[in-house]
Amino acid sequence: MTVTTTLPRAPMDPGLAGFLAQAAAQGNPPLEALPPAVGRQIYRDLAAGLGLPSPVVATEDRSIAGPGGPLKLRIYHPDAAGPLPALFYVHGGGYVIGDLETHDAVCRTLCHSVGAVVVAVDYRLAPEHPFPAAVDDVVCVLQWLAAHAKELRADPSRIALAGDSAGAQLAATACLRTAGTIAPRALGLIYPVAQHHSEPSASMAENGEGKFLTHGVMQWFINCYLDGRSELTRHPDFALLSAPTLAALPPSWVATMGHDPLRDEGHALAQRIEQAGVATEHRHYPGAIHACIHFTAVSPVGGQVVADLADWLRARLA
Repeated sequence: MTVTTTLPRAPMDPGLAGFLAQAAAQGNPPLEALPPAVGRQIYRDLAAGLGLPSPVVATEDRSIAGPGGPLKLRIYHPDAAGPLPALFYVHGGGYVIGDLETHDAVCRTLCHSVGAVVVAVDYRLAPEHPFPAAVDDVVCVLQWLAAHAKELRADPSRIALAGDSAGAQLAATACLRTAGTIAPRALGLIYPVAQHHSEPSASMAENGEGKFLTHGVMQWFINCYLDGRSELTRHPDFALLSAPTLAALPPSWVATMGHDPLRDEGHALAQRIEQAGVATEHRHYPGAIHACIHFTAVSPVGGQVVADLADWLRARLA
């Protein structure tokens, strides 16, 4: 993984630094030492307890047939006349934790701010369902959305995808998998997983301890998702930086955080997308950490990331 330019550097946002100091003082066991079910509940509690109130929008839960059984969807409707653009948002959580509840506030905010019907999915999680279960589920939902957009008062010619962390990787992979049959207008990637740790990065060495997402947690996520199969670390449906080409991606917006272990792989991904001839906007937030979009009551940085993504999506989907 090669990053050819230096990103701006800045001290960590004071609110985020205070949150991390308080968390460290509590002396809780590392996430990777806990059963996945406990880690999932911790993530739900953090997302619910550290975010500002989100906009009130109409929602409906439904299920569709998926490759491994029923898939639960949550659909968000803005207070606007259709047909509207549609946004498929894929939650993060390292393929192991995260669900419809952890990212409900993010989806509500994007629904309201973009003026789009937002679709979210409870895709299958590892280690119970290792690779490629999650990406198969996300591809299935993208295909369903393209075929059923009109039922949702959405315009099938104005579909976008977005996601954070592992969800960003899954969203991008779904675009590549369906290239030639579905043509999204836009792709938003917040601190994406792009090729974790197959090649060491400076940002992992710099930020791999004490900044929420640690090296140990990330390695646990990947081991769970890939079922310990090291040969999959370069599989193109996992490692975006190993994909033969990224030219089939739609116009892309990539956000990286200065104090994130995944900063450099996200930066490299933005460069590769642009080098493939895809219109690319890379936004860097020097004082932010991984998962900051959940911590809006602690710091305004995460809210700004989501607001910037919403502005970009709204322009692309106009």
